[in-house]
Amino acid sequence: MVWVIRILKIVLVLICGALMVLILMQDGKNAGLGGGISGGYSQTYVGKHRKDTPEGKMQRYTAYLIAAFFVASLLLNVLGNL
Repeated sequence: MVWVIRILKIVLVLICGALMVLILMQDGKNAGLGGGISGGYSQTYVGKHRKDTPEGKMQRYTAYLIAAFFVASLLLNVLGNL
């Protein structure tokens, strides 16, 4: 059981490192609320196909890593309390 907890800790550290890198690589959202209301960006090709761009893929990978971080944290908490 101890080796499972050690592996989970290592996995959690790797996930945290990957999350830091992915979050820092992403573009900032400068459009703010005004850009969302005008709807100009959503009318462009890139706006409609944002998930296919490299930025969209980075956002998707970030969401996957956040989910993995959440699951690994919960598992580590549950296994640590046994």
